[in-house]
Amino acid sequence: MRMIKRGKALAAAAVVAAGFALPLATAGTASADTNLLPHYTSSYLECQTLGNKLAQSGELSGFNCVQQGQWVVMYPW
Repeated sequence: MRMIKRGKALAAAAVVAAGFALPLATAGTASADTNLLPHYTSSYLECQTLGNKLAQSGELSGFNCVQQGQWVVMYPW
């Protein structure tokens, strides 16, 4: 009798633990995808500085700075 109750309690605990782990595991990928928009800056130095800060904080994997007219655009990935 005690073994059955213990088994049910362990099964319930496993379901609860999985319920907490799944949203935590997927939260990082959803937030990373929404922040990858180009940023318009006024100089190449400003573009490099912005890209380096975002990369060091883990918000992006890499970036390119491209001159477009009077703007330097940072394209993150």
